[in-house]
Amino acid sequence: MHSLKTQTNKVMAKFQGNRYLAILFILLSVAWVGVLFAESSQPPAKIINEISGLDKVAHFLAFSVLASLLCIARLSFLGVRPIPLFSLPLLLSTLVGIVEEVYQMTVPLRAGSPFDLLADICGAVFAVVIFNRVLSLMHSNSRVTSE
Repeated sequence: MHSLKTQTNKVMAKFQGNRYLAILFILLSVAWVGVLFAESSQPPAKIINEISGLDKVAHFLAFSVLASLLCIARLSFLGVRPIPLFSLPLLLSTLVGIVEEVYQMTVPLRAGSPFDLLADICGAVFAVVIFNRVLSLMHSNSRVTSE
């Protein structure tokens, strides 16, 4: 159990105040947004129309990834702190979702949808909540093993 605490502390120490790591995750977030917009520029994949609800699942997962990348970037800049639900990662993810849905209205064979935006926001909220839960578990594990 002591090695788990040591490993957890080493991992968290690498993230805390690591500006280079934060910049890396910001760049990964920007790249992911590029992937989202590139995908939005194409007609939807056939499988999306064949399976009911798959479109919403894809939006949920895509924006969970984006919010997770932004949460890691925030963690790298500010260290281990809980991320408030209404925070920069959620705000930026929501903003990207809004812009993407508006953009899809201009792409032939695509359409913007408020339900897609809702799936985007739910995915981002899910990522922030899970991220905070993982941080909490890691923090409680390191406290328990140190006692």
